[in-house]
Amino acid sequence: MRKHRPLVVRLVATGVLTCGLIAAVAACGSSQAQVALPKKAPHARLARVTPASPSTRQLVIAAYEGYWQATNQAINSRDPVAAKSILTSYVPDSAISGLITGMKVLWQRGETAFGAPVFHIVSVKMTGTRTAAVHDCIDLSHTGFQNRKTGAIVGGLGQARDYLITTLALEHGRWLVTGAIPVVQSCAY
Repeated sequence: MRKHRPLVVRLVATGVLTCGLIAAVAACGSSQAQVALPKKAPHARLARVTPASPSTRQLVIAAYEGYWQATNQAINSRDPVAAKSILTSYVPDSAISGLITGMKVLWQRGETAFGAPVFHIVSVKMTGTRTAAVHDCIDLSHTGFQNRKTGAIVGGLGQARDYLITTLALEHGRWLVTGAIPVVQSCAY
């Protein structure tokens, strides 16, 4: 039993020490500290932050990218009135009827849009005071049409690296897509 005595003594000592520490910590928390808070300024106001306006380049890119999304939404609406409403913010009025005519063919075939292009914009060039051109090495490899009922892919829009120049014009305060020209030239991203 003598061999176990030092172990017992250590355990008792550890227990007493632990109880003492717990009591000390509890005692420390029982009194409230007196802390002086800083005085409030009589007329404190937050500084007014005005967000920076987007640049012309940013507006042109947003219109270009928005056009692609709006076109898919218009196709998938399967409704000429809804499609016209969706496209109005992205293309000139004169182009809408031609786009809807093309969509009607897709609707008759039971096709919907799938996927979305991946943009790799090479440059945005201002071609006039109210016109611009977006040069894009666009990835259309996962974008196209599918059968609405079966989900089978029935057509794609392009390849992984299609060089596309899209023209835009500023009309009534909005950048609208006025045309797209595929360029037979390699591009990389």
